[in-house]
Amino acid sequence: PSSAPFRPHAWPGKPASSKTIGLLLEGRYQYNVKGMLKKLKEQQQRLDGQLPADAAADLSHIPTPMMAQAWAAFDASKSAHLVNIIAGKSQIGKTTAAEAYKLRYPDTTIYMRMPTRPTMASVLAELCSAAGLPKGRTTAEAVMRLRDRLTAAHLIIVDEAHLCLGRRQGADALDMLRELYDRCGCGLVLIVTDTGAREFVRGQFAGQLAQLERRGEWELLPPEPCTADVQVIWRAYELPEPDKETLNAIYAMARSSCFGQYVHRLKWAAVQARRAGQPLSWQFFLQATHAMNRRPQ
Repeated sequence: PSSAPFRPHAWPGKPASSKTIGLLLEGRYQYNVKGMLKKLKEQQQRLDGQLPADAAADLSHIPTPMMAQAWAAFDASKSAHLVNIIAGKSQIGKTTAAEAYKLRYPDTTIYMRMPTRPTMASVLAELCSAAGLPKGRTTAEAVMRLRDRLTAAHLIIVDEAHLCLGRRQGADALDMLRELYDRCGCGLVLIVTDTGAREFVRGQFAGQLAQLERRGEWELLPPEPCTADVQVIWRAYELPEPDKETLNAIYAMARSSCFGQYVHRLKWAAVQARRAGQPLSWQFFLQATHAMNRRPQ
């Protein structure tokens, strides 16, 4: 396919009004019917060229079995008022699952990402923002606002929580989250990497964090996507069963980078297919894989 930048066709003249479209559908349009239908067809083609491979699907949050496992932990935390710690490798789909859960339950899910080099103040600022609250002029004011806001119906999801584990200020921030959980009775989920999980239980601040860990359970995700995970994603992109060579390449990606490389290449393949004005196929995926398969030695 061509690598030239994609430029959608310009709309030829003013778009048809809703009244005009209504008259066309009712068969009562009295002017140049063929010309107007041609204009609408051109507009449809222009829009189709900018849509993802499957406009009806949310290709950023594909419901894989891995996501279902994370969601079960979220549900347990919220309904049983537990602390759950979800641990998994980078690119295994932890963040995707959390974002999708927030979209599904926006009123009761408070989803925050841990800031880099977290401190008590920065964590409170992120949490207040996620809860729709002003951050507060002091730490005490921010905590009181959160205590007034949070109820037993809420679930707090803290993504990238492992960023707290290597520094005293981060461990103190996790202690603050434990205190909020204790006082408000809400559910709390911490999302960490597999290396972060080891740091949590054996690291420098493991003793301080033991109180937090004892309030819940661990959810350990598999080390790589399963066959069903891989299949769900290519089906969401409306691709057929791949040949053996392509399938082996996909599973090699899943073993080395979980969903990372596999999804990156599918997204780029979909872009290239749209630019070429063709349906997405495995040939575009293989071309994207070849183009992106570079790494310094």
